[in-house]
Amino acid sequence: MEENMYSVRSANSEDCEAIMSLVMELAVHVKCEHEVKIKADTLRRDGFDKNSLFHCLVAEVNKDMVGYLLYYFTYSPWVGKKAFMEDFYVKPEHRNKGIGTELLKSAVKVFLDTHCNSMEWAVRWWNTVAVEFYKQKGAINLTETEQFHILRLTEEAMQNLLTKRTEKMVNSNGDDGRL
Repeated sequence: MEENMYSVRSANSEDCEAIMSLVMELAVHVKCEHEVKIKADTLRRDGFDKNSLFHCLVAEVNKDMVGYLLYYFTYSPWVGKKAFMEDFYVKPEHRNKGIGTELLKSAVKVFLDTHCNSMEWAVRWWNTVAVEFYKQKGAINLTETEQFHILRLTEEAMQNLLTKRTEKMVNSNGDDGRL
């Protein structure tokens, strides 16, 4: 098989160790390796049982895993079913060979075949190479066009929220901030 021959397929439970290795490579690349808290067993449990929380595509060259794209489905009451791409990574030595584009196209085909109206993902602000890659594929930067902020509650923050006394908020209109 030629070096530039690659394949894209759905991941299976036997792939979890290799996927976790790529997850760690991505985490190092984005300077967040300290944030990776799970192991291959957690990935296996959460992605490959009867109630899978995510799906994953993998790219291989000569049977070696060189990339992955991990996604899940969400829902918007405005547009319906959507896909969220949680992770997308191709090893640096395999970039610019069409592998990333093929992984992305394979995911998009799944999304369209399952009636998704859009897909979304987040990119680190400093990762201009990734932003340009996505823009070349037709992506819209929602930070620029819709000025969204993406927020997160950590597990500790969620625990604190449950134990914290509810306080009344008043906004600048004089309304309380409750929904």
